Amino acid sequence: MDLDLSIMRDFLFGERFRLQFRVESFNLMNHPNLGIPNAAIGNPAAGTITTTINPARQNQFALKLYF
Repeated sequence: MDLDLSIMRDFLFGERFRLQFRVESFNLMNHPNLGIPNAAIGNPAAGTITTTINPARQNQFALKLYF
């Protein structure tokens, strides 16, 4: 389960300039997708899951000026 979201807004300044504000969020719900269990037989950690396959929530903001 992974949810990404992007929201943007354009602001006009006259006929020539446009400013775009953007917010992007990756893994919005911060849901961990677990990796595969440790399969080393004879190891005390056998069968345990110690990794995730996607990174934690990430947010970024951006401004872009069109002219």
